[in-house]
Amino acid sequence: MVNELMQDDWSAAKILRQQNEFKVKLLHAQSVVAACKAGLADLERSLERRAISSPIDERQRNSG
Repeated sequence: MVNELMQDDWSAAKILRQQNEFKVKLLHAQSVVAACKAGLADLERSLERRAISSPIDERQRNSG
């Protein structure tokens, strides 16, 4: 896309349009990153719950 900018004429309207396209792409990328972080946090909480409940389950099996 940078090559397109260099080859094409540098009209203000075209530059603004491409700037807006980059902003939209950036916002989309930021939302994907936020969703990944939220998913990772959920996974970490799930793993922590398993780690906490696992010793309890093991003790119950050993006592039975």
